[in-house]
Amino acid sequence: MFWGAFAIIVLHASTLTTALSIKPTPGPIVATTSGLVQGYLDTNTTSTQLHKWYGVRFAQDTSGNNRWKPPQPYFGTGIFNATAFGPACLQGRANGGNGTSVQSEDCLTVNIIAPVGAKNLPVYVYSFGGGFDSGAASDPKIDGSFLAAKGIVFVSYNYRLSLWAWPHAQEIADAGETQNFGLLDTRAAVEWVRTNIAAFGGDPTKITLGGESVGAEMTNLYMSAWPSDPIIRAAVMQSSDTSQPQWELGNQLEAISKNQSCPTGKGQLACLRTKSGTALQAVLLATGNQFQPVIDNITIFKDYVKQTKEGRTAKIPLLIGTNKDEGTLIVNGEPTAYDDEKAYIKSNNLNFPFANVTELLDLYPVPSAAFPYIFNATAGMWRDAHMVCLASNLGKWRTETLGLPVWRYHFELVANNLNSLGAVIGTFHGEDIRFVMGTTDTIVLSPPFIPVTPFEQQVSNYMVEAWTNFIKDPIAGPRIPGWVKYDPNNTTTMAVLGISATGATPGDHFAVDSSCQYWNTILPIYPQTFPACGNWTCSD
Repeated sequence: MFWGAFAIIVLHASTLTTALSIKPTPGPIVATTSGLVQGYLDTNTTSTQLHKWYGVRFAQDTSGNNRWKPPQPYFGTGIFNATAFGPACLQGRANGGNGTSVQSEDCLTVNIIAPVGAKNLPVYVYSFGGGFDSGAASDPKIDGSFLAAKGIVFVSYNYRLSLWAWPHAQEIADAGETQNFGLLDTRAAVEWVRTNIAAFGGDPTKITLGGESVGAEMTNLYMSAWPSDPIIRAAVMQSSDTSQPQWELGNQLEAISKNQSCPTGKGQLACLRTKSGTALQAVLLATGNQFQPVIDNITIFKDYVKQTKEGRTAKIPLLIGTNKDEGTLIVNGEPTAYDDEKAYIKSNNLNFPFANVTELLDLYPVPSAAFPYIFNATAGMWRDAHMVCLASNLGKWRTETLGLPVWRYHFELVANNLNSLGAVIGTFHGEDIRFVMGTTDTIVLSPPFIPVTPFEQQVSNYMVEAWTNFIKDPIAGPRIPGWVKYDPNNTTTMAVLGISATGATPGDHFAVDSSCQYWNTILPIYPQTFPACGNWTCSD
């Protein structure tokens, strides 16, 4: 089943040598609430000289007695050597992707990049994606150097994942407490940035929070968790998924407890806290059990469109958008997606078993110009239900009901060199990351190992410009040619990116959003809780 992640773009390890393999030039020592930290001077990555501080703890080790508890403040002694990334948090997948080869529960760290001489610059706090169970801030393709070089301070951070982030524990629910520790980690990172970022050249009153995929979803969750005190002044959501189905409390934790000879009732967590993180991870990977954010109505809620309509969200500007073919990589591994639309609609990949089959077959007819094959139709269903309609709804209600500025985009660049599957996969989920971050030099490092083209570089240049312009002044927006403020009633106000080499072109969001009239009739009852048997059809 799909949990908001995408197929991982793996870079060849032999190519991941960096300037850090040579002893770096020391940077300034900065006093923080975590202690003194010293980074390094980077004169190689961009034409702008940058100061970098990597692996700075913003909270304590989360193992042992700190496991499944809110992040605790950290203070170190001496001068911390901040020239290398800290470990990734323990992963819920065998292959968590680039930057996850070293893992630990002592993983709550931030990475700061600032231009030399930075003072009172706007700040971008970036949340990585990876399905809530994988990923790390040390992934080379989300290096924020090129954004920082445009005159901002870039911050990335790690947050807990999978079992360690969202345990679905009955004990915690019975205590009336939240168990969305990954989201609490995000809050702790933002609070740390607010307290400390001035010392690195940032302005604590000008923080934007954003990310891609689950990083965008985390941003949406954050805005509703702390609507009256968001700390941040703007948000970026690239390809956010709607909320995921969840398991019954205790369901996924039971097998892990039994394997470790721990009780499944009272005392379960105390017992599991005595076990090593790697022992728990081994069981997790062997069982394939899954842990996602828990709807508790404390920090995470069921219906984020309803939250927005009713004003229970941060009242800040939003930059939001999706890629043209978000669903292609997601349905690629689902057998029913190729030859049986009806079976796909009931699958754990789409996760909308209560959708009307007849209506969906009418909305996504095969063969047709838009959907020549069943694969195109099933990918379209996933794209619209999970991502397009969320962007459409948030854009509509934030502008019309809350009167907030929204800047909406649609990324449409299709090329042969961006994925091992070639152009047939379209503008796939995750394709936008390297264009927004400016890390187009990593394109050649993954299959099919073809370098960035001049056109692609031009597209990346104006996307970097647009994102940093928004971070600098969210009210004024991206300020690149062709990108205007979103108006749900004006069909020309969705910016299409990746078609022109010079800027945005007007897009027809009426056409892009056309299926949302149907999806909006069932999205309010999503997500659902899985049956104990584990899929939507096993009880039939």
